[in-house]
Amino acid sequence: MPKQLTKLQSKQQLVIKSSQSGFTIIESLLAMMVITILMVGLAPIIALSVATRVQARRVELGAEAAKTYIDGVRSGIILDPEINTTALSDVGAPPAGNLTCDDNAECTAPANNLYCIDGDGDKICTSNSTTDMIVQGSGFSPVAITDADDGYSLGVRVYRADAFQEQALETSSDLDSNKALTFTGGLGKRKAPLVEITTEITTAKTNMNDFRRRFPNLPNTN
Repeated sequence: MPKQLTKLQSKQQLVIKSSQSGFTIIESLLAMMVITILMVGLAPIIALSVATRVQARRVELGAEAAKTYIDGVRSGIILDPEINTTALSDVGAPPAGNLTCDDNAECTAPANNLYCIDGDGDKICTSNSTTDMIVQGSGFSPVAITDADDGYSLGVRVYRADAFQEQALETSSDLDSNKALTFTGGLGKRKAPLVEITTEITTAKTNMNDFRRRFPNLPNTN
């Protein structure tokens, strides 16, 4: 009798162990399913977050390129762009096409008034680079001037070099709004400018009469 009782207890223990083992496998499968569902749900958020960070970094590089160009024009290292009576908001986007540009120099193609800021260290700007920056400069004065020493407004747009591939580029006026492009679709619009800035360019020869000629509504301090 004791032997039969012992065998019965052993069988019961095996059944208990077997049922416990099966329950553990089910728990593991459920845990894996929960993790998978969470990862699927979070993946788009993570992807958007990474894309936004990448675009924000591009905007930062674009702002640095704009500052480099403006400082170069102010110091005379970079030649003044053509000055006319067309404000930057009315200046069209540059044409698309293969770039012919050396670092820190004006491009010879596809258009003038384009300046190369090399971002990948190869000393040139190419239309397949995601880090090279192309600066479009435009001089503006409400009255016609022939001498940059009279002072003028310098309009600057900064594009990614790879925006010059195939389709036409855009200006901020072409967009639905002129807000910062950092969060546009996570990655931003590749054909739109990363940065658009207008600033004043003056020299030691620029005087108040030059300002009054350009801005006749300025108060007379005499």
